[in-house]
Parts: sequence; structure tokens; C-alpha cells
Amino acid sequence: MLPNQQQWDAFHAAVKKQAGLDLGLYKANQMQRRIIGMVEAQGMKSLDEFTAWILGNRSNAAAFLDKMAINVSELFRNPEKWVQMRTQVIPELLQGSSKLRCWSAGCSYGAEAHTLAMILDAHFSGSHTIVGSDIDQAALGQAREGRFGATDVKGVPKEFRDKYLLQSGNDYVARPELKRYLTFKTQNLLADRFDSGFDLIMCRNVVIYFTDEAKDQLYRRFYDSLRPGGVLFVGSTERINASGEIGYETSIPFFYRKPIKGDKQWRNAS
Repeated sequence: MLPNQQQWDAFHAAVKKQAGLDLGLYKANQMQRRIIGMVEAQGMKSLDEFTAWILGNRSNAAAFLDKMAINVSELFRNPEKWVQMRTQVIPELLQGSSKLRCWSAGCSYGAEAHTLAMILDAHFSGSHTIVGSDIDQAALGQAREGRFGATDVKGVPKEFRDKYLLQSGNDYVARPELKRYLTFKTQNLLADRFDSGFDLIMCRNVVIYFTDEAKDQLYRRFYDSLRPGGVLFVGSTERINASGEIGYETSIPFFYRKPIKGDKQWRNAS
């Protein structure tokens, strides 16, 4: 199946109409391969048929969004980064605010939001808040439940697993005390407004299919959403190419700080 440009244009218009998602902000080749795979998995013969299916009702459009979401995560993914979070980043953030306001953007099923909640509760207990947002309703449902599979918890240190996770059949469920930090909401990072005043924003392994222009716009919007001294935490295969131009500083790879006027504590080193 090789859709022509007119068919792709009709499909983009249908998705934007029904789901509010601008596929023009995604890398075309990668995005198209994923969609063709979805069409074939549905047993459909053409992109036009899939377009009509999406336009049929909003539940179909929502199902498409769930498939488009990239739900690859795990608790304490890249553990060395979480050590730096605990020993360097959070202590510095707490110098500017005793109640951290955090956002896990594109949170998927909540692995990184729950990881942060465990670290805060164990080492920096207080009235901190963590908002997780995603476009995928099914993933958000799992995040609210705090349920994780065996592969999701393989990297959790024993002390955290024993204290914060309950085994439930083949799965693990986060203990209720973590819920006091966590809320989850629906959000399209490419279209919806952002709140501001965050101490910490986490957006890791979310932008893989975004165009360079969409990434740049997103990182600039994150910058505006951070309070001075706040930090953006990105994935370990991601770098912000225009970080200095936007205004970020970094002394720890993959942690980008919005500077405080007159503060020279951080320097550009990665």
C-alpha cells in the first residue's frame, strides 16, 4: 500500500479535525510507516478507508491517538541519571523552593512520575506535586492506577521496591502513599497550553517522531514554563541543539537549567 500525497493530505486533515493532532509536526517517513502498519493491522485496504474510519466517530480517533503514543518506559530508567537527580538536581532545586512543582510531560503510563515520587518521598518528603500529562487515555488510566509489569520494575533498587511496590499477580502496584504527590491529565504537547512556574519538567524519549522545528518549539515552551532556576530533564539519547540560544544552561548532561539572573552556579559543559 503506497498512499499518494493527496491521500496523506486528506488523512492529516481528518486527524486534525477529529483529534486535534497536527501530523505535520511529525517526521514524515517514520510517521507514515507507523500509520501504514496500523492500517494493515486493521485489515483495511487503503489509507482512504482508514481516514473514513477515523472520521466515523471520536472514539476511533482516540484509539488512533493511543496507537500513535510512544509508550516505552520503565521505573528508574537510566539509573545513573536518577542518582544525579537525587544527589545533585533536587537538592539544588530545594534551595529555591521547599515545595517542588514538577511535570512529567508525555508521561505515558507514569513510570517516571512514580520514580520521582519514590525519590521525593524517601529522601525529600514534603508537599511536592507531580503532574503527569499524556495524549494516550489508556496509558493515563494505567498511570492513575500505578500498575507496572515485571519488566517495568527490573531496575528499581530493592529498598524502593520493598517500600513502594506491592506485587499483584504478575504485576506490581504502587503503594497509596505515592498518590499524594501524583495527578494525571490529558494533554497534547503539540497543541495545548502549558502551565508555568515548574521547578522540574521531565520530557524523556517523547520527541523521537517530532520534526526538528516541533522539537525546538517544544523546548522553548518548556523554558517559558520553568521558573528561574528550574530544570528540564530529557532522555539519554536526546540533546537540545539550540539550548544556549534558547537560554538554557547545563553542567550535567541531559539536565537543562533556566538560569537565575546573576547566578553563575551552572555553566555550559555538555
